[in-house]
Amino acid sequence: MKIERMLNSFVELHLLTKIPRTGWILAGVSNPESVSDHCYETALFAYMISKQLDFQVDIKKVLLMALFHEVAEARITDLPRRSKDYIGKAKRDGESQGLKDILFGLNGVSEEISELLEEMHEKKSPEARLVEAAEELQIIFKALVYAKENRGDMSEYKIDVSKYDSLGIEPAEKIAKLIGEKLDEYLGKKPYWAIGYEKQTQS
Repeated sequence: MKIERMLNSFVELHLLTKIPRTGWILAGVSNPESVSDHCYETALFAYMISKQLDFQVDIKKVLLMALFHEVAEARITDLPRRSKDYIGKAKRDGESQGLKDILFGLNGVSEEISELLEEMHEKKSPEARLVEAAEELQIIFKALVYAKENRGDMSEYKIDVSKYDSLGIEPAEKIAKLIGEKLDEYLGKKPYWAIGYEKQTQS
């Protein structure tokens, strides 16, 4: 066992507790959740929802996907979704290489996690669909929490609720619906001003 290599990996992974989720900063939330917070709550949602399913999932795979799905952000940091149209492919490639560089040399850890996250991105297995649904659920849940606490402008996330895709995970769909109802109660008819997503038209 390469103890020093493992310690180095832990030091980098610890950075995820310090890196804020950028989207919340752009929405005006001061001191928002960290990347680590997001992964932890995603894992909680995935686990609890798994207990409500009428089919079996490999819970080890589910929890590993949830806990490690943002590991590369220890090096590339958290990028807001509005950056996707500009650096989407580069970000995906960077995430793949970043994960390998953070976790290399740990008795197959890098290989196992890389394989699981590729499965997650494909969204074909029940485990992958569960974690993807749980991750998106965590985002709208956090928007509800910030709206309840009157922190930032959460009006954009009403759109996220309306577009939420449970990927066939019925309990997640029901939770998302309830989140939407409660978010509407806090936000009322507050309009969303879509700054940051406009694009110039080509003449």
